[in-house]
Order: sequence, then C-alpha cells, then structure tokens
Amino acid sequence: MSTYEDYNQKSHLYDTQRYAVGTDVMAAMMQFYCGKKLQDLHILDAGCGTGNYAKALVGMGARQITLLDASSGMLEMVKCKLSDYIARGVVKQVIEAKMPPVPFPDGTFDVVMFNLVLNHLDRGDPAFPNGVNTLKESIRILRPDGLIVVSTILSSTFSSVTWFSQLNMELTNRFNATILPSVEQFEKMFEDAGIKCIQKLNILGSDLYKSYYNLNGSLDESWRKPSAYWSFATTEEVATAVQKVEMLKANGEYEKWVKEHDHTNSSGVLTIFICKRSLANI
Repeated sequence: MSTYEDYNQKSHLYDTQRYAVGTDVMAAMMQFYCGKKLQDLHILDAGCGTGNYAKALVGMGARQITLLDASSGMLEMVKCKLSDYIARGVVKQVIEAKMPPVPFPDGTFDVVMFNLVLNHLDRGDPAFPNGVNTLKESIRILRPDGLIVVSTILSSTFSSVTWFSQLNMELTNRFNATILPSVEQFEKMFEDAGIKCIQKLNILGSDLYKSYYNLNGSLDESWRKPSAYWSFATTEEVATAVQKVEMLKANGEYEKWVKEHDHTNSSGVLTIFICKRSLANI
C-alpha cells in the first residue's frame, strides 16, 4: 500500500487527472533490449493502479500482461477497464498484493515495470529500503535477459519544473524530503538492489496531468483531490498555496508567474529509467 495515499478511496478519481505518458518509449525499449516483439513479452505491471499503462501496451500489441496492486479499489477499476482483455487471456492475472515481496516464481517475466509506484513504498527513509527490496524481487522474477522499467517524478521536478508545486515551497521541500527520491537516490537504490541503469530519459511536456494548465485548479478541491501531492499537504499548507494564487490574481500577475515557473516543455514531468540486472547478478 502507499505510505501516504489511500488509493481505495481515490481509485474512482485517479483517471480524471492522469494519462499513461511515455508508454510508446517503454514499448520500444522493451523490444530493443529484450530482443523480442511486444506480443512475445510477458510483462508485469507492478503497482498497476487503474491499468492505464497496461491498457496502452495492449493497444500497441502486448499479448501477455499481468497486473499487481495493493489497492482493491484500483484493481476493481482494472477489472472494468480491461474486462475484454481478461476474458481473452491477454491479461494473465490480476493480483492484489503489497510490495515487497513480489509474489511470483523465479524467472516468470521478460519485463517488470514500476510506473509512478516506488516512491509510495517508503516514507521518511532516504535509503528507501522497501523500494530496494522490491527491486531485488524484480531481479528474482525476471528471465535472464529481462528488463526493469521505472518511471517517476523526481524531487527536482517538483522543486523547479511544475508550476503548482512552487506555490508553497515549504510544502514541496517537505514532500520531497519525505516521499520523492532524487536521481542520486534512485541510482543508489539501483546499486543496492544489484541493478544497472542503462538508459535515463525525460518525457517532455506536461501530458501526465490531464488538466495541468487549469490555472484555477489549485483553488478547487476537486482538482486537488486526486493528487497525492495535495493529499500529503496539511490544511495550512494548502491554504498558503491558495492565498498565493489569490494574491497573484489580485495583482494581475498570476498568468505571468505561471509562465515563469512552468518548465515542463523544456524539462518534462516524467522520468524513465531503463534497467537490467548488474553483471554480479547474471
């Protein structure tokens, strides 16, 4: 389960704010590094949420995919969204389980992907031990030439790229220190788990968030509610952000401020790590 968000409660709201961004890049990397066509890869979507990434991969030709999540609410969404693919056997299993461990036999999958999930497994521990142990489990369940795909939002992205997270930097700094790993922390997690990162890339733009440029969204609880960032905030921290928006609007400076603080088109929101087991684990 997430250490800071109740996804059983939020499952029906999740798809109102999120797209499965970068799936085309992930699919290309899977095929290139595994040396197989997408249809021949058995993929585990670990921490699958409502199944957005799985659905996108199936649409691109994946024919063997297993989904795992700790939230029964999220998995109910999966079963509705992917019901046809479950009936046809394209979706092999839908498993409810908390990571770590990852409950599959050794050598089951060609690809294990963790999309926006590893930062949910630990809270306030800079070594991210649950994340490391989950990555170790991914090595165990991979086939010999298997691939690990990790997507995330980095702490540096919240600090200086997305405009809404710069409305209250005290909140953002606390969120980053408690929840979000930096690039350096991810690299240490990979090293501790016995994994080698072979590609790092950012997906430019803000497409991960459906209503990113709704500038009045930060004033609207229904806009904030699906976001783990805003759920993490205290009432006082939300009030500080709202007060800043209202002040900027009153001074006629809000749109200018957003343009000056939004760097998603040059830096991107989503970071993807493409990884394989290190030589010591081959």
